[in-house]
Amino acid sequence: MKSLISVLILVITTVLLYFGWPVYQFFAFNLQKVPVLASATPLPAGPLPYQADHAPGHATFATRAEAILNTVRAKSNAPGISAAVAHQGQIVWQGALGYADIATHTALTPEHQFRIGSTSKAVTATLMAKLMQTQGFQLDTPLSDSLTPLPNPAWRDITARHLASHSAGLPHYKGNEDLLGFYHSLSLSQQFDRVQDAVALFDEGPLRSAPGDAFYYSSYGTVLLSAVLAQHAQRPYLDLLQHYIFKPLGMTRSGAESVADKLATFYFNRRGQDTQYIPWRAVNLSHRLAGGGLISTPGDLVRLGSGYLDPSYLHTDIRAQIWTPQRLNHGEVNPQNYALGWRRHEYQPDDTPLFTYYHHGGVSRGSQSMLIVVPEHQLSVAVNINSKTKPFRTFGQASLLLADAYVQLTAQAQRDVPDNPLSAASSTASLPAK
Repeated sequence: MKSLISVLILVITTVLLYFGWPVYQFFAFNLQKVPVLASATPLPAGPLPYQADHAPGHATFATRAEAILNTVRAKSNAPGISAAVAHQGQIVWQGALGYADIATHTALTPEHQFRIGSTSKAVTATLMAKLMQTQGFQLDTPLSDSLTPLPNPAWRDITARHLASHSAGLPHYKGNEDLLGFYHSLSLSQQFDRVQDAVALFDEGPLRSAPGDAFYYSSYGTVLLSAVLAQHAQRPYLDLLQHYIFKPLGMTRSGAESVADKLATFYFNRRGQDTQYIPWRAVNLSHRLAGGGLISTPGDLVRLGSGYLDPSYLHTDIRAQIWTPQRLNHGEVNPQNYALGWRRHEYQPDDTPLFTYYHHGGVSRGSQSMLIVVPEHQLSVAVNINSKTKPFRTFGQASLLLADAYVQLTAQAQRDVPDNPLSAASSTASLPAK
């Protein structure tokens, strides 16, 4: 009898540890409510390694960009920061400062891949745009007609427009009332090979509002959108990304994390409050690919942004639909000025004329991302770090600082011809590490 009780206790303890450990780790790494049970290490002593290259005529901007990276990295306490700038469809500068891996003293390079979090939504919106352009995909077809079988009858009146603009009424991760799905979104240990299978994590809960009535930011909505797109095209979601986005735009370092070949190590440091770093726990983000699970590099992301500035890739009428902030049923634009997978805002720093930019940031496990596109200046800027910050703008401002610096130098170049600061001697060779 005693041996049976001992076995039962062992089984119960094993089950509790198996299911409870991922929950504990979520509370430790994400909520910082309990200690992270791992040792932390500082950055290696000495100057941070730096690698960069720039197009001819951009030496002055490259110097200013390096200074911006140093400032933002110091404020965010990130182990490493990587960024790229594209102008008129060409990458004119890219640079990486700090470490891809602290334990091995591996310097970060522009080729290192990052988790891009919700910047994945802009990628998914681009796929939707391409299907609108090439396959007649309709934004306002209800799911009752576009997704069969319909996983939840409450979803019948939801459209792709609702899903892409966060007005479908679906919950975000922590609002999921499908308990098993909620657990999986915490544990992050299950592999989902099809986006359609990931929909099962949230297909039993009620809507928070009627479609179109309110704005509720929901990554699950983008996951559901990816299932609709895959069914429309009759091809897997990742195959569609490769065919319509990654291959034509030359985004060779983007996709699912499972195929990454040069992934940075991601770190916990209390959202930028510490200068001691713990590698982020192992996670599987395959359930949220379309809404927050892709990986990329700044160079690839600015190629995506540049695609929006190329009418041969994306027609201007399609781009206008994707970039138009959406109105709710009451007639007002949603409170985040959210369009379809992108936000639209304006920026006016000192001494620079106001410009409109389209953007999407991302926060993932031990990583952050920001992509902006400035059509007026034919500019695309992306920045990534391998840790998290609070608030996000501590990191996110880097993209606007880089854009503003480029705009200012371009304006000065136009005023000062032939004394053109963008014409300083330069080359595409990497700058020396510092």
